[in-house]
Amino acid sequence: MIVSHEHRFIFVKTRKTAGTSIEVYLAKHLGPDAIVTPVYQPEIPGHLARNYEAPAARSRALTARFRKHERRAIERKRWFFNHIPAEAIRARLGRRIWDSYFKFTFERNPWEKTVSDYYFRSANGKERGSFRDYVLQAALPSDWSLYTIGGQLAVDFVGSYADLDADLKRALAHTSWTAPVELGFEKASSRPKDGASAAAVFDEETSARVATVFAHEIAQFGYKPPLLDPTNSS
Repeated sequence: MIVSHEHRFIFVKTRKTAGTSIEVYLAKHLGPDAIVTPVYQPEIPGHLARNYEAPAARSRALTARFRKHERRAIERKRWFFNHIPAEAIRARLGRRIWDSYFKFTFERNPWEKTVSDYYFRSANGKERGSFRDYVLQAALPSDWSLYTIGGQLAVDFVGSYADLDADLKRALAHTSWTAPVELGFEKASSRPKDGASAAAVFDEETSARVATVFAHEIAQFGYKPPLLDPTNSS
């Protein structure tokens, strides 16, 4: 997550959408007053997190207002943290800054996002079961609550992972940004080269669960499910 006071924008970071690459790229062009949250698992060499910690008094004042996982972050003085929801960003910055800055995020086809998350979790030892078990039983990576408030979009622009570079340029065109957009790949893909397409790994039941979990995103952005391989079965 990033706040640039110089360029008056807020980047809300979602999962499996090249968010770390975007964050690292933006951070290296920003000055010392920017708010930049740390990157973990793994940490990125040269990525300078800054201004994300809170004074103890402010931490105590707001600790009780947020959900359990947010309270833990605040108690560790992480006033701003990696995948902080828009509602919490607004509460910390105040409405004047929130309303006047350009806010953007990125989203991804939920079936592709689910596949990416599974292989990432598997490579890091967080998921040991089959893809099918993961889809039917795990908490899938819906980020609707990160960039909405009260069920309504809270950002000014939602870029597409499928059109990453072009949409990042479109977002930054709303600001005073002048640096050329040159994204790196900060987290290597954990996805195997063969047999990892959404069409190859989903069956009707697993595809239906994705449609249920990501119902808001599908309704908002018109995402379509993959054409299933007829040899896949429950």
